[in-house]
Amino acid sequence: MRWITQYLPGEVARELFAARNAGAGEQQLVILARALGHAYFRDGGRRGHGLHIAFTDVEFAVFSIG
Repeated sequence: MRWITQYLPGEVARELFAARNAGAGEQQLVILARALGHAYFRDGGRRGHGLHIAFTDVEFAVFSIG
């Protein structure tokens, strides 16, 4: 299990909340995978080029504006 706490840009939060409000639960995972792939695993484009990120077996995901 991996615990990740990661700042994501405001546009990601807007996408997440819009998807949640539209009832698109699975779409939230796609948005999170894309955003975390860029920010966390690829270090903002400095490493991991071409790395594919997919959320699987997600037990929970929490996001907030803070």
